Amino acid sequence: MGSSVIRNQINAKLSEIAINDKSLVVLKGIPVSYVDSSIQKIDLASLIDNKIGYFMSIYGKRQYLSYEEFLLLADFALAQYKEVIILENNLYMEQYPVEDCFEEEIKKGLLAHFEESEADENDETYLGDIDEYISLFVGLREYNGYLLGAYSDSPSLLSSKITKVNLFDNQKVNIHPSVNESALDNDLIEEADYIDLVKRFFSEPDEVTIRLTNYTGDLNRLKNHIFILAFYWREYTDVFFLQAQTVSDEYEHRDEYGDILKKYWEYSSYRNLPVYDMSELENGNKAVVEISQENIISNLVCQVEACGEGKDFRDLFVTAPTGAGKSVMFQVPAIYLAEKYNLLTIVISPLIGLMNDQVKNLELKKYNHAKTINSDISPIMKQKIIEKVSEGEYDILYISPETLLSRSDVEQLIGDRTIGMIVIDEAHIVTTWGKQFRPDYWYLGDHIKKLRKKQIERKQRSFVIATFTATAIYQGLEDMYTETVNSLHMLNPITYLGYVKREDIDIVIDRSKKDKGERAEYELDKFEQIEEILKRALLTNKKTLIYFPTVALIDRCYEFLRNKHEIDHVAIYHGSLSKDLKQENYEAFYAKKKLVMLATKAFGMGIDINDIELVVHFAPTGNVCDYVQEIGRAARREDLRGEAYYHYNPKDFKHINRLHGLSTVQHYQFIKVIEKINGLYQQSLHSREKGDLTKKRNAMLLDAENFSYIFGPAISDEDDNINKVKTALLLIQKDFESKIGFSPINVRPIPMFSMGFFEIEPRIQEKLRKEYPDTIEEIDEQKKICRVRLSSIWNKDYKTHSFPKFKFMVYSKSDEINFLTKYPMVPALCVNVGFENDYNSMFKNIWDAIKKFIFQKVQSGEHTAVTDIAEELEHTCGINKYKAHTVCEVVIASMDAYRKNFAKSSTPIAIEKTTIGGNTKYQFNVAVNSYFSWVEKGLKKVESDTKNGMLYLINDNGNRTKEYSIILGILEAMGCLTFEMLGGANSQLYIYINQIQALINIIKAPYRYHNRLLEMVAERHLISVKMLTYIFEGNFSNDDTWNLIEDYFLGGIPEKVKRDCKKEKPDMIFDD
Repeated sequence: MGSSVIRNQINAKLSEIAINDKSLVVLKGIPVSYVDSSIQKIDLASLIDNKIGYFMSIYGKRQYLSYEEFLLLADFALAQYKEVIILENNLYMEQYPVEDCFEEEIKKGLLAHFEESEADENDETYLGDIDEYISLFVGLREYNGYLLGAYSDSPSLLSSKITKVNLFDNQKVNIHPSVNESALDNDLIEEADYIDLVKRFFSEPDEVTIRLTNYTGDLNRLKNHIFILAFYWREYTDVFFLQAQTVSDEYEHRDEYGDILKKYWEYSSYRNLPVYDMSELENGNKAVVEISQENIISNLVCQVEACGEGKDFRDLFVTAPTGAGKSVMFQVPAIYLAEKYNLLTIVISPLIGLMNDQVKNLELKKYNHAKTINSDISPIMKQKIIEKVSEGEYDILYISPETLLSRSDVEQLIGDRTIGMIVIDEAHIVTTWGKQFRPDYWYLGDHIKKLRKKQIERKQRSFVIATFTATAIYQGLEDMYTETVNSLHMLNPITYLGYVKREDIDIVIDRSKKDKGERAEYELDKFEQIEEILKRALLTNKKTLIYFPTVALIDRCYEFLRNKHEIDHVAIYHGSLSKDLKQENYEAFYAKKKLVMLATKAFGMGIDINDIELVVHFAPTGNVCDYVQEIGRAARREDLRGEAYYHYNPKDFKHINRLHGLSTVQHYQFIKVIEKINGLYQQSLHSREKGDLTKKRNAMLLDAENFSYIFGPAISDEDDNINKVKTALLLIQKDFESKIGFSPINVRPIPMFSMGFFEIEPRIQEKLRKEYPDTIEEIDEQKKICRVRLSSIWNKDYKTHSFPKFKFMVYSKSDEINFLTKYPMVPALCVNVGFENDYNSMFKNIWDAIKKFIFQKVQSGEHTAVTDIAEELEHTCGINKYKAHTVCEVVIASMDAYRKNFAKSSTPIAIEKTTIGGNTKYQFNVAVNSYFSWVEKGLKKVESDTKNGMLYLINDNGNRTKEYSIILGILEAMGCLTFEMLGGANSQLYIYINQIQALINIIKAPYRYHNRLLEMVAERHLISVKMLTYIFEGNFSNDDTWNLIEDYFLGGIPEKVKRDCKKEKPDMIFDD
């Protein structure tokens, strides 16, 4: 730090503070040497070695402490001083430059601990005895030759003796725009870049030009800090913001692009696309320009070439409506780059059908150098494809994000090939939270970042990331564009935002209601409306697609039409259908053998039917983006005019409100996940060898099943609780990263278990040992439980199948392989159980209170909310409201799981009632008696079957494991025990603990934990519902409706929608 501004401001602030001999001043983000020149370096090693001695040596002699010293000495300081003043350098946000006050070995250990780890539970990297140092930070790293970090929140900071004082006052100044790209000094991408900017200001330059458009954090907060800089350095430095670039229709034409188009597509020229001018959008204007597809192709090629020449390059972000020829825009450059430079293009796509179709279409065009690797392809074929990719025979490789993430090294897929570009198709999935969310898309960005780093090391060149999607909201509260760019770590992307409006689709909202006095029955009325649509389709011979929010509604509507003998022309399509039936129904609709399709949103990506003329909504299926994408299925053929018809009923929103409520991770579930991580971590520390000072002491490899009970039974066949586990862990990590740039945990999904637990007879054990040496170990002689290395067996004899498929066949006892005939064995789970002291009385206390309350409700017949039961528990049992709420949520969820899987009667235990506002209440009946008995017997089973802390579950009928898992989950929610399941058939998670104190702080004060990402999901759902309501109730013309949709996609939200949102959530903040 070397600026007169800083020194003057410190002196000014210190003169304002009334300091006496009972006051201590703590300097955060300010070197102690600035106020006490006799102290040039803090000796933290001596402090940690002898805290009392260190404190006594400075008490009464030093009035200024560094922030690190205070965090380590807080208890002593707060006991001895009446007042502690923290003088905070608020030029910084969450991350600070950290003074190098560490010995070299300590510094090396800290950097190794906090650096991003490979998912290796046995990482032997030596850290040393650095736990005290780790306690200071949530994250620490080396950046441009200096250390920067985010400090941990010590509970001591909540003391009433502490006063925090900002070094600088907040200011607001006008900063001039600049269009001079060559003058760019600081391209701010992350908070570390901003710290670099601050350091640059200390040298008092004449002028600084800053680009903000690539910033991945809170942009408004960043601007406020830049305003402070600009104000206080105004006498020395002029500050400029670089404006977004105008979309240019100029590009470098090459004849080869046209040759490729003609050779494979048989087109003589490229199409034009209407896109928005980005610089005009920045100024609040909607200006549309026409650009050629070749413009995007040329830009892609030029950026890839810049990578090869070691020059600065940019990624590409493209949105274009369905049917605009997105695939041509990346396939042509992929072919060109392969032919000219032997570069490989990897296309990451969400659906197997979509990948297969793209490859098939290229093969039909006589291009035979594209292939896909997915779970539909046999391992032998996969290996052949991998070999031919490596040999340069295949140049475009389509894969799913899961396929890429399951390889620790991309060389396993591509050999020694060089990647030219990675294309993310249907990139909007990156930011689609909720029921359709794919966690692996969020992990994708971090993985690609690593691939870039590895390729630079191996090949001395990077590669370009290009994203293509039909829908992405630009700016505003639902800014999908910025989220996608941030998540995928895209570098200053050249952006083409396609024109949103579809001039060839008429939006028709029918608001007609029945006359007063007429019979009105919601579902029957809706089915009769669908019947009328069917008659209209048959009369006009128009192919009609009807969207439903749930599978159950499709089934009931189909049954209604069957009873009317009207299903001859109707097909259905949803995710729960078998692959064959989906394909059969798709082909019947495609060929117009079936004129009408009833579908969920599963009939979307990858569906290539260009002659749909009418798209109907039974009710909204999701958000505004879903609606626009779904109606965009109409009129894909240029000679057609489409219609988007919807008979509006205000009650229609109950379906998506319910789906949102079921799919969203709840606050109490976050707390339970965090508690579980802490419990497993403490358990792991106790089981580790004492004196282990390597990274592996902070790493855990866990079965995702450990967490799944927290989320209750799955919503439907399409829902996956393991997906929810990953989503919750990801939300926790990403929320911390978005707030402070570091997370106390790093989570990575990894490939399936290679080990399994089985019950095996001694005679069979011997046979296995002879055939497969070193693959089996008996761990419980009495129960004949063995640990089996399935990967070794697969590797020796069953590689004609993929390992996941082999494992599935073993667990499902498939007769497709002869392994189980030769070596009969029964899958088992090994559960590590830790009972709490006095767990029986704890269980009885809570359980009796629940039973008493619910029996009262059974007698009265009242509907009851979870919060009502939780309040009763809180009052009766003296437990905090978060624990009470958690127990109640888990109990209610387990009732339904019990009824579906274990009850002798199918009578509902709790009848669910959802209000229009999305709130859920339950009406209990006498069948709840059998549930209570089942849980009580379950506790006794767990007690009797657990020996020396281990419980082995023989999964002989497929339900025993599920039953124990539910019982254990209830008992853990009550605080009676902790458990860890080992060797389940589900995927594993690698979790590295960077800073356990941050998690403990949340557990101690759960009410203070706010997951901003979770709040954002709820806000987005609310905005979307209010926006759709505004469109459907507003009686707008077709043109006005499209104008509203266009504004919405460009970040504009109508004032009425904002007001309606604020009525339900008064603290919502909308960007201006």
